[in-house]
Amino acid sequence: MRVATATALAAIAAVVANLLLRALAVAVLDIPQPEFEPLQVRAVVLSTLGGVIGAGLVYAIVARFARDARRTFVVIAGIALVLSLWAPLSLSLADPPEDPGTDAGSVGTLIAMHVLAAAISVPVLLRMGARA
Repeated sequence: MRVATATALAAIAAVVANLLLRALAVAVLDIPQPEFEPLQVRAVVLSTLGGVIGAGLVYAIVARFARDARRTFVVIAGIALVLSLWAPLSLSLADPPEDPGTDAGSVGTLIAMHVLAAAISVPVLLRMGARA
C-alpha cells in the first residue's frame, strides 16, 4: 500500500512540476502551441503519469524480489531514464521535423521534463516505498 501511496504522491508532484516547466518553456522559448504536440498539456500530463506509474510498478516488483532493492531500483531507473531520452532526441533527428516548433528549446524542454520526473519520483519511491 505504501508503494501505491508513494507512486500517487510522486505522480502528482511530477505532473505539477512538468506543467510548470512546460508553461515557463512555452513562454520563454516561444514554443508554438498547440502546433508542437509533445508539449500540449494533455500530452505532458499523460506522459508524466505513465512514466511515474511505470516507475512505481517496477519499484514494487524490485522491492519484492531483489536482495538489494534500493540499489537495483536506482540502476533500473537510471537505465530507464537514459532510454526514455530517445523519444525527445528522435524528434530532433527527423528531417524534416514532424512537429512545427521542433528545435533545441523544445527538445531540451522535453529532456528536462524526463529528468525532472525521475528526480522527483525516484527519491519519493525510495523514501516512502522503503517502508513497504
